[in-house]
Amino acid sequence: MSAVVRTGSLDTPVAACPGWDVRKVVEHTGFIHRWATHAIRTRSAPGRGDVTPAGEDDDLAVWIVDGAASLIDALGAVDPDADTWHPFPFEQKTWVWGRRQAIETTLHRWDVQSACGVEATIDAGLASRGIHEFFELGMPRILQKAETGPPSASLHVHCTDVDGEWLVWSDDEQYRMLPVHDKGNAAMRGPAQDLLLVLMGRLDRAEIDIVGDAEAADSWLDVGTW
Repeated sequence: MSAVVRTGSLDTPVAACPGWDVRKVVEHTGFIHRWATHAIRTRSAPGRGDVTPAGEDDDLAVWIVDGAASLIDALGAVDPDADTWHPFPFEQKTWVWGRRQAIETTLHRWDVQSACGVEATIDAGLASRGIHEFFELGMPRILQKAETGPPSASLHVHCTDVDGEWLVWSDDEQYRMLPVHDKGNAAMRGPAQDLLLVLMGRLDRAEIDIVGDAEAADSWLDVGTW
């Protein structure tokens, strides 16, 4: 992201984040790094004034790296299983921040590189962990915010290049997920990077292999992104 800031145009629109340009994505990512760092160090939710956004005089190429370095230092200073605060309906442990920020930063790095015409890839292993996180943290939060239940059909998602399989379904209108090989009403298959990008609304679903009940797959893909 720092390299994109140094070599690209900050006002380039970012298709994956409608209404945002490169500057906005970088400022958002750096702010979230600092927001997460505050939560890790204090074990509490940041309040107004606890985190300072980028200023007009900040060199964004340096500012984004400084925030990431502070975040890495904060994560390295505590046990991954230490208690913390985060906004997700999941156990309040520090390791959640490490995974969340690694994946969020990777996706936004992909966003700005793609926007500026730079070849962008995502490590397959990290992408697989991102898919797991999406079904473990993202989908419950999406459903919670929408105040709705999960689709009635089941969906199997299968990485073809690295380990990673999941089944998501509704049990008495309650969301359920297991990282297992099992048959669903529909199945999505493809490289981990492509599956993650589809789930996160950054790649057209036509780019992956969908078998079985296409409407069942659509019902999950149309729930939303986070």
